[in-house]
Amino acid sequence: MDYKKRAIVIGAGIVGLTTACRLSEEGYAVTVLEQKDKPAEGTSKANAGQLIYNISAMSSPSFLRSLPKTFLTPSQSGVIAAGLIHPKNWQWALSFIGQCSSKNWAKNTHDLIKMARRSRDSLDAFRTRHEIEFNWRRDGKIYTHETEQGLVAARKFAEFQRAHGGTHQVITKEECIERESALTSTTRKIAGGTYLSDAAVGDCHLFCKNMVDILTSKLGGKIIYDVTVHKILTHNDKAVGVETSMNTLEADLFIVCAGMASNRILAKDFKDRKPIIGIKGISLTYPLGKNPPNLSVTDTAGKFVIARLGNQIRVAGYAIFSENLYIDQKHVSLLAAKAKSLMPDAASFEGDPKIWTGLRPQTTDDLPMIGKAGADNLYVNAGHGSNGWILSFGAAELLLEKINE
Repeated sequence: MDYKKRAIVIGAGIVGLTTACRLSEEGYAVTVLEQKDKPAEGTSKANAGQLIYNISAMSSPSFLRSLPKTFLTPSQSGVIAAGLIHPKNWQWALSFIGQCSSKNWAKNTHDLIKMARRSRDSLDAFRTRHEIEFNWRRDGKIYTHETEQGLVAARKFAEFQRAHGGTHQVITKEECIERESALTSTTRKIAGGTYLSDAAVGDCHLFCKNMVDILTSKLGGKIIYDVTVHKILTHNDKAVGVETSMNTLEADLFIVCAGMASNRILAKDFKDRKPIIGIKGISLTYPLGKNPPNLSVTDTAGKFVIARLGNQIRVAGYAIFSENLYIDQKHVSLLAAKAKSLMPDAASFEGDPKIWTGLRPQTTDDLPMIGKAGADNLYVNAGHGSNGWILSFGAAELLLEKINE
């Protein structure tokens, strides 16, 4: 029998499972290690569901200029950056500030778009090879802008994105409502919007659950749950095993896709290591209302998004620079109120939503770590920030290239 190289993938979120499936398709015997008792129970569980492939880096001059305001009105702005004052985050904050120049933002955004486009194509190809249900729809998206000043900035951004293949089109308030009737009764101030005709949505958690079935039933992989990885064992610059809470596992190839936990598992001195900070997000999931949206809509002033995922409405918002997963009910109430004011009939807002919070593993330049991690057969694929769902397939393809070099 032909010997199949054994690969261990650490992490069963969207990035880990995408990596595992692609390795399995390339002929590896893959084992996934997951610390929780189910797949995609962390950051991948209840994100905004956005599949937008002309994205941009958070580290930008405009974000830097907006930071003082976030300290004055954190809840209203949706960004709560007070955690950056903590000494443990100073190194990350200084590096992030260094990435906020126009030159760095343009480069980082270009690299993100390139990876996202590759991810779109790879996801489409995967869906052709495997039937997988995840409430995918490509109906388009609207970003609403509150002021004329916001529209001026939106036009400049649209020009940049169109130069990179985007479909961004700045439209009037009336055109926003014409394209999305759920905005008809809005009480939010809208001066106009940006329309993306090729934007899609999909339920990341459902995708991960069904991808596990593909991995284990069709591709011959396996997943071990309820296991904590303590450290990677190395010898002569080669990874030889993984020490876990259960036992020590051996393999020929090791990939760390553990999001926030990745830098804890990996050595502190490997080339291309990046600092990662957790940025907390909150989402609320409701049953459909009497006028649910077809398009996903982001309110740029309130920094939240509403999208229909199958028979439910997902409302997602907040960028809280904190790794404390405590959910402040004031944040929940404000997010719900903003969503209801944008689309009063989109969801059954009178009921209690399913509340989720998770940490987006954010690097300072918005680009994930993908490549060797200190040993010849040890790799990392982590630090995708809020774009893990979008970038997962493109990141897996790039990782495969580096493994095959």
